Amino acid sequence: MIRTLTLVSALVCIAPMAHANGLPAYEQGQTFIFDNGRVERVQEILGDRVTWAARSGRTYVRDVNPIVPILAWSYRGQEGSRRITGDADRIWPLSAGRSVQFRAVNETRDRDNRMRRSVHLWTCSVRAMESVLVPAGRFDAYPIVCDRYSASSMRVIERLTWHYAPDVGHYIRREARNMGDGVRETYSLYTALPPRAANAVRIEALAQQARGASRTAGAD
Repeated sequence: MIRTLTLVSALVCIAPMAHANGLPAYEQGQTFIFDNGRVERVQEILGDRVTWAARSGRTYVRDVNPIVPILAWSYRGQEGSRRITGDADRIWPLSAGRSVQFRAVNETRDRDNRMRRSVHLWTCSVRAMESVLVPAGRFDAYPIVCDRYSASSMRVIERLTWHYAPDVGHYIRREARNMGDGVRETYSLYTALPPRAANAVRIEALAQQARGASRTAGAD
């Protein structure tokens, strides 16, 4: 249950849609803005595939299941796609102790038309729901911890932790940790806009506001 909301997060969707198994059901135009200025806007939905648009306008395709890595992208002359084997959806509906394993076969093509192929092995598990405070407010969220293994050594090389809040219908915090050097990158939900409120001017203003607030907090 949502316990508190900051003023800026008054636009957070209070009653998000969900599929019968608990997977999020996004709406075209729905937009999530994070405290590092990151923007995730639903551009198109085709079955279980969602095309997202970033702040720059760059698009990429994801499964409706947020723990599944990006499925298709194009960026700076490089194109890529992933094929997932294993049923990552078995982790839904979320509850503490549920887990899943899957494999991602990655193919990338650079601007010189050179193809590279790699395989990533993933395991994900759900931890007990906890209260999480982010700039958008305080929410009850399930931590989903996903480890990526080296296909050759079977060592964990990356750990992603998604805090998924059912009351938002999206993750409210994402932490990526490089298990080799310990470097972490974390970003948290600043606000969420329903389609009717997600116009380009408002999105850009809130993204800049989010970055400014994050810098101020860091300086403190």
